[in-house]
Amino acid sequence: MHKYRRLEVRDCQGTLWAFYRKYEDLAVASFEGYLSNLKLEELPGASSLETSALRRQTIQPELDFITVPISPDTVRELKKRLATNGVLGRDGMVIHTQLAAGDDMLLIACDNFHDECTIASMTVPEAFLKEMQSHGLLRAYSDA
Repeated sequence: MHKYRRLEVRDCQGTLWAFYRKYEDLAVASFEGYLSNLKLEELPGASSLETSALRRQTIQPELDFITVPISPDTVRELKKRLATNGVLGRDGMVIHTQLAAGDDMLLIACDNFHDECTIASMTVPEAFLKEMQSHGLLRAYSDA
């Protein structure tokens, strides 16, 4: 069974950008929510299909679901589309987002980054989480 660290996220966008930089060209992100205005399906390599690791988190009502490989080009586009008010965080269009490298779930941020629903894999280096905390992206993290 996987063990995770619970994350208390202060900056949703900054946290995603940090994870995307760390795992660029190694990971795939998923987004679930009210995504039609974001046009994420237009990004290179985007798919509406679940993977073995990246699965829908909400069954009913069925929400939009898109996976996107993390690369320099897709990160640039994701920043343009996700970095506006009302997209990430409390009451944002993106309700759940996940990041996986193969079958390793690196980051799971559900229910609009709710503190009780946002976790990182133990494979994510603690030094990386400490750095994120020192930059004000995380309020805290702890073993789940």
